[in-house]
Amino acid sequence: MRTGTWSACLLALAWMATVLATLPALAPLISGHQWWPASVATVAAVALSGIVLRIVRLPEVALPLAQAAAGLVALTALFAPERAVGGVMPTPQAITALLALIGEGRAEIDASPAPVAAIPGVVLVIALGLGLLALVADFLVVTVRAPALVGLPLAGMLFLVLSVNDQGISWWAFAVAASAYLGLLAVDGGVRGAVRAVRPTPGTGSAASPLGTLRRVVTAAGVAAVAIVLAVLTPLAVPGLADNALFRMAQGGVIGDDAVTTTHPLVTLRTQLADGSGAPVLTYRSDDPRPDYLRTYVLDVFDGENWTMSTLRAGRNTRVGADDRLPLPPGTPALVGDPITTEISVAGDARNVDFLPMPYPALSVDVAGEWFADPDTQMVFSTGGRSRSLAYEVQSVRPRPSATELADADRGTAGVDSRYLLVPEGVDARVAELARSIVRGADTPHERAVALQDWFTQDGAFTYDLRPPPLPPRADPLTHFLFGSRVGYCEQFAGSMALMARQVGIPARVATGYTAGTELADGRWKVARSDAHAWPELYFEGQGWLRFEPTPSAGDGQGTASVPSYAEPARERAAAPDTRVPRPDADAPDDGAERSEDNAPEDDGTAAPAPGSPGSGTAGGVIGPESLRRTLLAAAIGLMVLLTPALTTAAIRHVRQTSATTASARARAAWLGLRDEAADLRVPWSPAESPRTIARRLASDYELIGAAREALWRIALSEESARYAPHPVVPLSLPADVHTVRRALRSRLGVLARVRATLLPRSLLRLPSAIRRAVRVHAG
Repeated sequence: MRTGTWSACLLALAWMATVLATLPALAPLISGHQWWPASVATVAAVALSGIVLRIVRLPEVALPLAQAAAGLVALTALFAPERAVGGVMPTPQAITALLALIGEGRAEIDASPAPVAAIPGVVLVIALGLGLLALVADFLVVTVRAPALVGLPLAGMLFLVLSVNDQGISWWAFAVAASAYLGLLAVDGGVRGAVRAVRPTPGTGSAASPLGTLRRVVTAAGVAAVAIVLAVLTPLAVPGLADNALFRMAQGGVIGDDAVTTTHPLVTLRTQLADGSGAPVLTYRSDDPRPDYLRTYVLDVFDGENWTMSTLRAGRNTRVGADDRLPLPPGTPALVGDPITTEISVAGDARNVDFLPMPYPALSVDVAGEWFADPDTQMVFSTGGRSRSLAYEVQSVRPRPSATELADADRGTAGVDSRYLLVPEGVDARVAELARSIVRGADTPHERAVALQDWFTQDGAFTYDLRPPPLPPRADPLTHFLFGSRVGYCEQFAGSMALMARQVGIPARVATGYTAGTELADGRWKVARSDAHAWPELYFEGQGWLRFEPTPSAGDGQGTASVPSYAEPARERAAAPDTRVPRPDADAPDDGAERSEDNAPEDDGTAAPAPGSPGSGTAGGVIGPESLRRTLLAAAIGLMVLLTPALTTAAIRHVRQTSATTASARARAAWLGLRDEAADLRVPWSPAESPRTIARRLASDYELIGAAREALWRIALSEESARYAPHPVVPLSLPADVHTVRRALRSRLGVLARVRATLLPRSLLRLPSAIRRAVRVHAG
């Protein structure tokens, strides 16, 4: 085996270790470790197939396609063996099964917060992504010999983790990834040094000193170790560098001079609910023996799919003043009753605090620093530096209206802005019909609100689950939740009830924050990340905004959720029409969610079987023909762009050879083809040299022997004859001779030169003159 092949094999093993070293950094995104073996197998298949194919001297142009095929075989063997020939060779049925799994995995990733459950579809998506990264790494490290560029896709993976996980990356996972990357650079440097070291040092006649090489390696390792230690320790010592700013930017938080907008509260909610560690967010003491929820955000804008916040203004008029009094939101009556004091201490390891969790409605807040209060919602927020540890005190009054007071309340909505009744035009009309059927027979806004709440918690047969089934392709999340799966968690319950309340004439919005939490032995209350919650707030004229609880709390529901006394179901309510809404049948007009549910079994909330297993279907995750067509078209376009230079040079050679009709034209075409090949391979070529001189130098410098040497001399002598002889003698074998010399030169110059000459040919820089020359050659 040649030295170049050994170097390529060593570099392939180095980049494989580097890619695999990033797996610990991805751990916060996927639960468990079941996804590791598939990812390792896929990356290893790409790397090891590249090593074998380079040993057998497969042309470099075909190498990425062969490695991709090896990766596909590995994925088929792991995820669809029953559809494959011999359990490994892909078939159309196996490809269909893989595409179905990819669709399920993408839907699960879109619908679930990190960490995502390691279902087969998610594992396949992760393995496929790492396989593509492996192909890029092999091309950059082994083919192009630019290993430093691998840092770009690897850094992209780390940025992905930071943008979706507010806890960041553990220091040891970062250290492992960084060490592997620096190790890759060291291996590349060692390979280059070994190639240079085989040549004697000028003036000494001996190879480079092994001691000097060892000294350089130790020095580089020391510098790398210092860099990694500084990268790990500096954020801990410098305030702000350990912030989760990238996560907040990725979730849409934007802070302007006097405005704050955010679209990420529900993302934060999903992340906290998915955290099974029970890590504390805050602790508090309260005068209330049964404390109410702690509200953080208010989402008042519904775009047809997501609930978001309106723009918040931070100015002199909204700053929390010296007396710490808070403005009462519009429509809120004067608060009467004994104030409740709540002393809140945010945990030091909780996420950065920019909005204060606090009881609603509040009279005042005593907090250090510059804070602002939104007059419409009473959210208290900061636009300055975030604090990881914070203590503050809130004075509030807990509203406890009776059912009679709410029934006698004015049925108007003059006290609040009309935006709290807005419903987007694109909402499925069946949702409004469902809402009206549920509240049929309810005379007052309060009765309608309780009827909606009871339907979610009792009559609608909903299931609480932090990991609802994947959303079918092109399905609307709202209609799928209401008419399809009926499985979800507080985000779906709160958003759906708020929308349906608007549709029956009750102003509504969504609030997020925390439930009361768990009481400790010393009288304090502990709120954990798993206590994160969302609920609807409904407006009643003369009473203000009141929370309701449509999320199931009993059994498998959210255990710390509680129903306010004024929203408890009436024990002796007059018999009302049955508001149980059956699941849609085959005649349902929805061509997204409902079509996939038509033939579903009754326990629709269960996970779909993996493709290839008995009973597996194509609904709920198949990539359709149109998506497949677009994917294949994009892949074909990308491959065509990559191969365009090679195809162009091949076309130029073909034009030269086919258009040469005279002896001198054939000789000139062969000589120009040899010259262009030398340019592509970076072989020195001087127009001042005669054909004989060039042939002699090439044969000597690149050790051309046998048929290659004879072919080179035939080309050179033919060019010389065409230049000077009145009747040139040119053999008919010149096109084959050019091919023989080209193959010999490429075999002497190694992998990098061959790939570079094929994909990035320098001869194209002379394309205009080449075209003109082709015309002259054709003219003789």
